[in-house]
Amino acid sequence: MAAWLNLKSFFKRKKNKNDEMAFPSTRGEKDRGIWGRILIAVALITILVFLLPSGQSLQFADLKEGSISPRRIVAPFSFEILKTREEYSRDRELAVRNLYPVFRRENLYAEQTFEQLDGFWSQINQTRRQFLTLHGGPRRVALDSLKSKFPISAINEVNWQILTDPKGSLNYDAYQSLQSQTRQSLRDLFGVGILNKQKGELENPDRRITLIEQNDEIISAIDDFYDLVEARARALEMLNAANPEEEFFTQIIFAVESYFIRSNIFYDEVENAARIEETQSRVPLSSGFVYEDEKIVDRNERITPEIRKKLVSLSSKIAEKGMHEGGIRVILPFIGKIGFVTALIFVFVVFIYLEKREILYSTKYVLLLSIIILLIATTSFLSHRLEVSEYFAPVAVGAMLLASIFNMQLAFAGTAILSLLVGAIWGNEFNLMAVSFFTGVVGILVIKRVRTRGQLVQAVFYMIGAQVLAITMLGLLRYLPIRQIVVDWQFGALNGLFTPIVAYGILALIESVFDITTDFALLELSNLNHPLLKRLSVEAPGTYHHSILVGNLAEAAAQAVNANSLLARVGCYYHDIGKLEKSEYFVENQMGSENPHNKLAPSMSALILSNHVKKGIDLASKYKLPKAIRDIMEQHHGKSVMAFFYQKALNKKLAEEVNETDYRYPGPLPQSKEAAIVMLADSIEAASRTLKEPTHSRLKGLIEDLVDERFQAGELDQSPLTLRDLQRIKESFLIILAGIFHARVEYPEIEESKGSTKGMIKKDGE
Repeated sequence: MAAWLNLKSFFKRKKNKNDEMAFPSTRGEKDRGIWGRILIAVALITILVFLLPSGQSLQFADLKEGSISPRRIVAPFSFEILKTREEYSRDRELAVRNLYPVFRRENLYAEQTFEQLDGFWSQINQTRRQFLTLHGGPRRVALDSLKSKFPISAINEVNWQILTDPKGSLNYDAYQSLQSQTRQSLRDLFGVGILNKQKGELENPDRRITLIEQNDEIISAIDDFYDLVEARARALEMLNAANPEEEFFTQIIFAVESYFIRSNIFYDEVENAARIEETQSRVPLSSGFVYEDEKIVDRNERITPEIRKKLVSLSSKIAEKGMHEGGIRVILPFIGKIGFVTALIFVFVVFIYLEKREILYSTKYVLLLSIIILLIATTSFLSHRLEVSEYFAPVAVGAMLLASIFNMQLAFAGTAILSLLVGAIWGNEFNLMAVSFFTGVVGILVIKRVRTRGQLVQAVFYMIGAQVLAITMLGLLRYLPIRQIVVDWQFGALNGLFTPIVAYGILALIESVFDITTDFALLELSNLNHPLLKRLSVEAPGTYHHSILVGNLAEAAAQAVNANSLLARVGCYYHDIGKLEKSEYFVENQMGSENPHNKLAPSMSALILSNHVKKGIDLASKYKLPKAIRDIMEQHHGKSVMAFFYQKALNKKLAEEVNETDYRYPGPLPQSKEAAIVMLADSIEAASRTLKEPTHSRLKGLIEDLVDERFQAGELDQSPLTLRDLQRIKESFLIILAGIFHARVEYPEIEESKGSTKGMIKKDGE
C-alpha cells in the first residue's frame, strides 16, 4: 500500500522538498516531460500487446513435444486436426509438383519467320542481279548493305561471296536447292515445335507439358518437342543427311537456318500461376478428425508430435469458437494481453521507482528503456515469425545494455521482465524463459567486467558456454533426445557468439545519440594520453599530479560505498582542467615562485579561482566529454566558501562590507555519490599536503574534520550519501593517504672513500 501511495504521488507530480533535494538536475523535467513519458509508456504497451500471439488459446502452450503431460485432456467438442505449417507447405509443394507446365503454340511466329526468310532471299536475288554489272567498290558497298540488313554472324566472308556471286560456284540450280532445303528444314522444325525454355529448366517427374493450341489442350511428353539447342542440332543433322558430300553447301544452309530458328511454343506464365494458385487453394488444412469426448492425452503421458498437433488444433478451435460467440468473449483475449503487458511494465516501473527513481523523472531515460524493450521484443517477434530457433532470442543483449547503461539491480529486474515477455511472444515457452533469464544474468555479470578487447573475446566464450549449458539442462529436464540437444547447441552458440558484439555495437550508438556515459566510454577517457590530460601534464603539472592522487582516493571511496568507481576516478582526472588557462594562479603549479595573488585584491583572486569551473566546462564541451564528467566538474566545489580569500577580505574591510556570496563557488551542490566523493577527495588531498608531519592520527583527524565540515555546511545535502557511507569513505581515504605518506627509513650518511659510491644516501626514495 505504501508503494502504491508513493507511485500515486509520483504520477500526480506534486513537488516536495525531499524530491527537489534528491534530484534537482531533473526538477524542471519532472513537470515538463510528464505527458511525454506517459505517451511513451502507452505506446510501449500498445506495441507489445500487438506483438503477442493471437488467433489461438495458450492454455496448452506449456505442453511441448517430448514433455510429460501433467493432466488428462479430453476433446470438449469435435474438431479437425490441423496440419503443421511444415506439413501444409510440403503438401502444397507436392500438389504443385504434379502440375504440368502450360505452353501455348503460336503459329503466327512461324508465319512471320517464313516472311522474313522470303525477304532475305529476295534481297539475295537482288544483290546477285546487281553483281552482274557491279565491280570493285560499288560491289563492296552493295554487299555491306546486305550484311547490315541481315547480320548473320555464322556466315563468313567467303560464304557471303558464294551466296551473292551469280558467276561463282553456286549456280542457279544449286541456289534454288539451297532456298528449298532451308524452307523445308524450318517447316519440319516448326511442325514439331520449338520450346522457348530449355528442357533442363522444366522440373516435372513425368516429363510432360500441357500444350494449348487454339482451343485444344493436350498433354504431351517434353521429348516430343525441341528446345532451341536441340532444334539447331536437329537441323544440322538433317542437312548433313541430305548433302553428305557437299560440306560447304551444308554450312551455308545451316548458317542461314540458324539465324531464322526461333521458338513457336511459349511458356504461359499467367496461366501457370493461376493453376498453381488454384491447386494450392484446394490443399486441405486438416489431416484428420478428433471426436467429442475422445481422449487426446493421458496424465503422465509423453507428448508425441501427433498429440502436439491435436493440442494445437484444439487451441486454435477454442479461440475460433470464442470469436464466433461474439460479445465480451471476443475481446477477452485482447484484455488479457493488455493486462499481462501492463502488469509487466507496472512491476518494472515500481522496481525502478524504489531502486533508482530519477530514471522515471527523465524523458530521455524512459525513452531509452522503452527502445531497449521494444528492440528485444520486436527481434523475438520477427524470429518467431521467420521460424528461427527460439534460442536466437536476444534477451542477453537487452540485459547487457541495461547493465551497462544503468546498474546491475535494474538489469536483473529488466532481464526477468524481458524473459517473461519473450516467452509470451513465443507462445508461453517456459524453456525459452528459463534459458533467456539464465543467459541474461550471465550477460550482466560478464559485461560489467569487460574492460579491454581481450575481455570482450572472453565474454563471447562465457556467453557461448552459458547458452550451451542452459540448453543442455533444459533439454535433459524435458527428456529431449541427445541428438536434438546437440542440434540446439549450434543456435545457442551463435547467439552467444554475437550477443556481446551486438551489445557493444548498440552501446556505442546509444552513447552517441543519448549522451549516455557507460563504462566503455569512461575507459577510453581514462587513457592518460587523452589530449586534455597531456596538456594538463605539461601546462599544469601540479594540477595533473593532484588530479591523479584525487582519482586514487575517489576510486577507493566509490568502491567502499558501491558507487561507480570508474566514473569517480575519471571525473577526478578532468575535474580541474579549467586551471589550464591560468595555471600559475593555483598554488600546486607555482613551484616556489612568487604567488601572483599577492598583487591582487581578494575579490579578484576569488573570481579567478571560481572561474576555473566555468572554463573547465567550456573545455569539456569543446572536447565532447560526456555529461556525467561535466556534472562532476561543475559540482566538485559545490557552493563552498573560498575561506583563504574570504578571510583576507575580512582582514582588509569591515565584515558588513564583504559579501560572502562573492567568495562562494557557483555550484550546484553534488547531485550524485560520485560527485560528492570527488568533492571530498579533492579537498582532503589538497589539505593533506599542508601537514608537516602526516602521521596516521593527524591524517585521520584531518579527514574527520573536513568531511564533517562539508556535511555540516550542507554541501552534501543533495547527494544520496548516507552517514554510513560517509564513515566508509573516511576509512578508505585514510587507507590511501596512509599509503601515500608512509614512513620512510632514514639511512646513515656514507663517507666518500676510494672505490665507494660518490655522494651519500639520505632517505629512501629521494
